[in-house]
Order: sequence, then C-alpha cells, then structure tokens
Amino acid sequence: MAAYFRNDTWKEDDLLRNEMKKYVMQGLQREEILDFLKRDFHQYAWSLRTLDRRLRYFEIFYHDKTVSVDEVRAAVQKELDGPGKLLGYRAMYHKVRQEHELNVPRDLVHAMMYELDPDGLTARGLGEKKKVRAKGNFTSKGPNWVSTFYLYGV
Repeated sequence: MAAYFRNDTWKEDDLLRNEMKKYVMQGLQREEILDFLKRDFHQYAWSLRTLDRRLRYFEIFYHDKTVSVDEVRAAVQKELDGPGKLLGYRAMYHKVRQEHELNVPRDLVHAMMYELDPDGLTARGLGEKKKVRAKGNFTSKGPNWVSTFYLYGV
C-alpha cells in the first residue's frame, strides 16, 4: 500500500493566515478568495471545502460573534462625526469592516446608524420602508385565443 502524503505546512504559514484574513476583511466571496490563494499559494492543494476548513483552523470568520455592540456603536459614531455622515448603510458597513476591522452583519450597522442618526438615515431614504405598489391584474382570454384581425385582416 502506498504511503499517504499529507502536507500540513500550511498550519505554520503566517503569510497564508494574513492573506486569508485580508481577503475576508475586504469582503471577497469564497470563490474569489480561492482564485487568489491558488495563484499565490500554489504549493498547497485548494478547493472550496479546503478553504473553509483552513479558515476555521485560523479562526477567520466573515461575522465575528465576539464583537460587542458598543464597539460597533463607537465605530459608527466615529464615522458619523467625520466625512462618513453622508454614507449609506452599505458603504458604512464596508468602512466599519475594512477600516475598523469589525466583522459584523450589515443589519447591525444599519441598526446602529438608525439609533445614532435617524434623521440622517431618513434623509438619505434608508430609514423608512419602501412603499409597495399595487399590482395590476393580468387577464388573458386563454392560450388558444386569436384575434380576428390576424385571421381576416379586419
């Protein structure tokens, strides 16, 4: 029986850990991260499943559950006090994620923005629910209906 060769050197690779953390902080999707890692770390075997396993090993997560609400509130308040006061909640989410290095869900950032500056949020059109348009009723005369115009040219 042939010996199974397992390459575990990736566990001590700090450059790999830092690159993976950087890509997650940038908000890249897993497939995009996988493409970059295949290019830069070709000495390791890569697949989506392997990427997920290695992210878990390094304890790198898209949403960090250890971040407190107070940290998010402080980061959002700092941005609202500066030039970030005109940002929408998605742009604010990216700023909190990349500059303050807080991996939190986008709806938490929206809730903090609503709590800290509800007037500014509604001024940008993000604080109120969108109105649902009434949909019209579509009626048809059936699948076999043909206009007399097409039959007789009348």
